[in-house]
Amino acid sequence: MFFHLDGKRCWGRRIGAAERGAPLILLLAGEYSRETEELTARLLSLTEAGALPAFVLAGADPRDWDADYSPWPVLTPGGRSFPGGAEETGQFYRERLLPRLREEFPCGEDVFPVGYSLGGLAALYLFCRGGFAGCGSCSGSLWYPGWTDYLREHPAPGRVYLSLGGRERNTKDPLMGRVEEETFATKKILEATARVVWVKEPGGHFRDIPGRLARAVAWLLGPEQGRGPGPLG
Repeated sequence: MFFHLDGKRCWGRRIGAAERGAPLILLLAGEYSRETEELTARLLSLTEAGALPAFVLAGADPRDWDADYSPWPVLTPGGRSFPGGAEETGQFYRERLLPRLREEFPCGEDVFPVGYSLGGLAALYLFCRGGFAGCGSCSGSLWYPGWTDYLREHPAPGRVYLSLGGRERNTKDPLMGRVEEETFATKKILEATARVVWVKEPGGHFRDIPGRLARAVAWLLGPEQGRGPGPLG
């Protein structure tokens, strides 16, 4: 199902025979695309096999990736500008998207933002702002200046899935090259208040995006409820 809110294309779909109280996964991974379809197919097969409960998967196309998913304004040494619109994105989700999704789907109170790259950072940021049962950050841009300082000041309870490609630190960009170090620091900080897992994926930043996202959802919603690596681990 596709619909528009405030000029944004939004979408939602039941994965399995979702009934009242079903968990909701909010996907922060850019525009709806072929990769979204592949992710949906993987998750549907898990649900049909009984490895996952039925749930609702939904999202909204960002107007601008760097703006919608960045938590505060940053200009990198390389000249890339991040306007810092994640707070506005979170407000849109809470005040506009979630009410509409609950009109159309049997969503319960458990909502998990799950994102990729800068969307993975945004998922963690929204989780720390409160109101979510957990989150997934796959190859999250946790090199973002000021991120771990912010995290220390905004602890949150819940379930958190972190993943990162083993080769992602091998970038020529010195800022982004800190991503593994900062992901490990994020895990250590979150462990004080949340149940956290960090999965090291093979390859670089763009390898198997649907698979990485599927593994995050599987861990968050799976039968162990965040205790193990999930059925795709």
